[in-house]
Amino acid sequence: MEIGNIIREYRGRKGMTQEELAQALSVTSQAVSRWEIGASYPDIAMVPGIAKVLEVSADELLGCGNFGKREPLSEQDKPMRSYSALVKSVQGIGDSILNQSQIDSIFDYASSAGRMSKLVLVVDDSDFMRMMLTDILGSAGHRVVQHGSGEECLEKLQADNGIRADVCVLDINMPGLNGLEVLEKIKKDYSYLKVIMLSALCTEEIVKKALELGADGFVAKPFQASSLLERI
Repeated sequence: MEIGNIIREYRGRKGMTQEELAQALSVTSQAVSRWEIGASYPDIAMVPGIAKVLEVSADELLGCGNFGKREPLSEQDKPMRSYSALVKSVQGIGDSILNQSQIDSIFDYASSAGRMSKLVLVVDDSDFMRMMLTDILGSAGHRVVQHGSGEECLEKLQADNGIRADVCVLDINMPGLNGLEVLEKIKKDYSYLKVIMLSALCTEEIVKKALELGADGFVAKPFQASSLLERI
C-alpha cells in the first residue's frame, strides 16, 4: 500500500482534516492532498514527524509493518514503548525535553576536525531508521552493520570477541533490552567501544543516566545528518 493511502487512513482514524494535519506538519493542505492521491510523496526526512503526529511507526507508514492486518497496539501492549515506562525503568522521572545544545553541555561535547572511515554498529528496532542511518553513514564513507535489537547486537559482539566495531549508534526505546541496558553491558564487557545514543527520549534524567553509564555522545531525534556524522 502506498504511503498516501496509509496517511489518509491514519488521519481518518484520528479524526483529523487535511488542514489540521498540514498545520501540525507545517506544510500546505495542498501538499497533504497530493500525498493522499498519490500525485507526490513526502520527503523522506518528514517521515518521522508524520509518524509522530499520526501515532504510527515509521515502518508502518512506509508499508514495512503490519498495516491493515491489525488495529494499533494499545499502550499496555507496547513493552518499553511509552516514555513514562522507560523513564521509570532507569529510576528517573521528568518531563523536560532537552535540545541538542543542552545535551552537548551535559556531555561537554566539542567538535573535532579529524575524520576517518569507521565500522559502525547501528542498533534500532525500526527498519526505516536503520535504513536511513545506513544511507547517511555509508555516504560518509563508513561501514555499517545493522542490528534490530539490543540482544542481537550483544550476541554479535560476543561472537566477534568485540574486536571489530569502532562505534555503536544505539537507540533507547526498544522491546526486550532497552538501549540503556545495552549501553551498560557494552561498557562493562567492551569498554573501548564508543557508544552514541540516538533517541527522542532526551529528558535531562535520561541523558544524564546515559552519561553515567558511559555513553560517549547523545544525539536527539529528529536529527541532522551532520550532527550525527560529527560525533562519529
